[in-house]
Amino acid sequence: MEIILSRLLENDSLELLSEGGLPVPRFEVCTDAEEAARALERLGGRVVIKALVPVGKRGKAGTVKFAASVDEARAHADAILGMEVRRFPVKKLIVMEALDIAREIFCSISFDAPRKCPLILFSAEGGVDVEELAEHHPDKLLEWPVNILEGLKAQDALELARRAGLSGGLAEQAARAVCAMYGVFCAHDCEMIEVNPLAELADGRVVAAAGVVQLDAQALFRHPELEAKLGVEGGNGWRPFTDLEMRMREIDAIDPHVGAIRFSELDGDIGFMVTGGGYGLSSLEALLDEGGKPATTFDITPGRYEEKMRQAVEAVLSKPGIKGLLLAGNVSNFTRVDIKVAGVVRALKEANLDYEKFPVIIRYAGPGVEEARRLIAGVPGVEWREDEASIEDLAKRIVARSYGSDES
Repeated sequence: MEIILSRLLENDSLELLSEGGLPVPRFEVCTDAEEAARALERLGGRVVIKALVPVGKRGKAGTVKFAASVDEARAHADAILGMEVRRFPVKKLIVMEALDIAREIFCSISFDAPRKCPLILFSAEGGVDVEELAEHHPDKLLEWPVNILEGLKAQDALELARRAGLSGGLAEQAARAVCAMYGVFCAHDCEMIEVNPLAELADGRVVAAAGVVQLDAQALFRHPELEAKLGVEGGNGWRPFTDLEMRMREIDAIDPHVGAIRFSELDGDIGFMVTGGGYGLSSLEALLDEGGKPATTFDITPGRYEEKMRQAVEAVLSKPGIKGLLLAGNVSNFTRVDIKVAGVVRALKEANLDYEKFPVIIRYAGPGVEEARRLIAGVPGVEWREDEASIEDLAKRIVARSYGSDES
């Protein structure tokens, strides 16, 4: 299954940066207030307690607190655990040694698609949102595209730091930090690395006080050890996975090499299982235009996936409040239609619904359509369409039948 959010949690991000040669603070991961209190004692008596969630804006959500005593650590940990940050419940904390920061620097590396190369963003003024910095002080945010064939040279990183206004040993340490970040970026197929702040401490050391690593989901097969760290905490990028989405992940794992499933649960009441990128999006728009409220989105890559289709349809039909089901796809080229339909038919028969009252509309075309037609005939009440049915026709029909306005 496609991992929609491939952002490592902060502890894993910092560990990866540390392995790449970038100094990071000492920290511990805790799951309750007593663990946080003990961590404070081990980390020197002054700590920062932060929600360990796969999204930013934690400070604005009130889930970043300083503690200088065991009682403070317990109180802050108790308060933060159970809160939500942008829909993500806080179940873990990262307790980090408090740093005596003299200066904050910003640095990020991402892949710039238009330029087809990694792009470094660097500013001598860190500790704020890069969006705010770019909006109000764009001259203070420097861009440095990297020739991917040559890589990042040490002298280039030093020149970048100096252009930003750093000098002496600070510029040299910052340059080494940027080079370390670039090494991690390339070695682990990252989409983005951000260190904010890259902190100069009172004793002159430069440390990554906070870090974010976003991996390239399409390259995770090369990094199974990192994929294992992602787990499911990241959800779909804007909220945790629902029970139905978790079930669909289990279905997809039946055979990860056949028919990769992409699925999201929505708040509507019409099961929407229309495959194909452009065809699916156009069909979704048509459904919305007709007043339909999709309960799901679903796509599956080519393959012999009869069993996956059976279980996927079964899962969608289990969603409470669903009023109808639309399954469709453009003209099939790589998967026989009868293979798709065989799994669908098995699920529909097992559901044992009255399809005169619960509308199911299926539209497929391509090789194997004759056998698919025969299979569908074995499920009374299910409507079968082929390539003569337009996207708009399907949307109108499923909305009319699902919401009781069918006049035919």
